[in-house]
Amino acid sequence: MLKFVFLLTSLIVIISFSYHVRAQQNPTEIQHIQDHKPLMNKVWETFDMLMYKVTKENGKTIYTPHFPPPLAALDGKTVELQGYMIPMKSGFRHNSFMLSVLPIQQCMFCGQNGIPAMVEIILSNGKKERMSDRPITIKGKTVLNRRVKDRLEIWITDAVILNEAG
Repeated sequence: MLKFVFLLTSLIVIISFSYHVRAQQNPTEIQHIQDHKPLMNKVWETFDMLMYKVTKENGKTIYTPHFPPPLAALDGKTVELQGYMIPMKSGFRHNSFMLSVLPIQQCMFCGQNGIPAMVEIILSNGKKERMSDRPITIKGKTVLNRRVKDRLEIWITDAVILNEAG
């Protein structure tokens, strides 16, 4: 019985502490997380069409990107895209980073379907920008990566950040 009382008391203390910590968080930050909606648009929906052909080669499974016609039609086209900056390496300023419809604090594997793969952004003229946790709008040229295995399948090159969207 004493063990049960101890466990129950411990549980109450933990719940009270977590409620107290949450109450001390910045209300704007909490509201932003609650109000967040993925930054989907027609471009993101088209990028979400990315598929993979799966083949076997010498006992290894090989995944080759497949770009259906609507996605293939964007190759070389200039697009505008809203999203969250996700760094690919440590540091404050970056010339290249990933762009996601979800903020870095939100797991892209949690929640609903329809979350497209991230896109690799390469800023124009070697310009470096400070990472932000707010959504941004970028404009640049779409490149579909069919060959480079250690990079993302969709790139936006010669990109410029138009503004912080949030």
